[in-house]
Amino acid sequence: MSQFSLADILAAKKRIAGTIHRTPVLTSSTINHLCNKEVYFKCEHLQKTGSFKSRGALNAHFRSGNFGQALAWAAQLFSIDCTVVAPDNAPYSKIDAMEGYGAEIVKCPAHERDALSKKLQKENNWELIEPFDDYRVMAGQGTVGVELVEQVPDLDAILVPVGGGGLCSGISTAIATLKPNIKVFCVEPEGKELEKSFIAKTRLWDVNAFPVDTIADGVRVIAVGERNFPQLLSYCEHSVLTVNDNDITNAMKLIYSRLKQAVEPTGAMCFAALLKYPILLSSYKKVGLILSGGNFDWKILQF
Repeated sequence: MSQFSLADILAAKKRIAGTIHRTPVLTSSTINHLCNKEVYFKCEHLQKTGSFKSRGALNAHFRSGNFGQALAWAAQLFSIDCTVVAPDNAPYSKIDAMEGYGAEIVKCPAHERDALSKKLQKENNWELIEPFDDYRVMAGQGTVGVELVEQVPDLDAILVPVGGGGLCSGISTAIATLKPNIKVFCVEPEGKELEKSFIAKTRLWDVNAFPVDTIADGVRVIAVGERNFPQLLSYCEHSVLTVNDNDITNAMKLIYSRLKQAVEPTGAMCFAALLKYPILLSSYKKVGLILSGGNFDWKILQF
């Protein structure tokens, strides 16, 4: 197990307080009735830059897709030059926001981002901040979990979307110490197969594999990070909740209809999982869901 702990997350919480929002938790009696449980939506789509990513990016800057946008925003706060290596299929809304914060954008195929980032770092002697596989980032993202249990202390379970694992590793680490009776479930897009790695107790992914084919662009990365995986293995339930594009789109529509909130596909994944797995989740009567972001192009959805 790494040395990453709740202390890092609490330090990050203190460090970024006053700059990021303490996002609200919303409920809906209609959704509660539909799911036969109390459902609490943690609204990180209302966070600075439109996602939870600003927490980790800001903490990383203090200490030394959505993450690129958050990183550009944090760099602007500190008057630091920022170059973001972005996938060439990133939504226009996210690229436009990064450029609006003053970042230089370098595009490449998604599966080449890691190699290109390291190449640019070496050539220019830059600091490289990983979007999820970085303890500073994990600590910032973990503040979402601390806030949620401050707002709703008696949850039975929390569902968290998983791409690289920065958000879920941070939240699960915090919850394991603060509220060890709360179960943390990973929610992933079809094709990621995190559960196989949980069973094997090691990372099984081919790091050179192409990204997952999903409408949820925030979780297309195929592999959970090396620093993130041990935290997930130790602190999350090993039954992984998998959703497809139809599940996600239907959840987005219901969130918009009942909560009047527009969330991106990744942000709707946890609600999609709650709707899809009523039997598996039947014993959990108070459930927290992370609405992780709200940055997306409306034109891609056939509402």
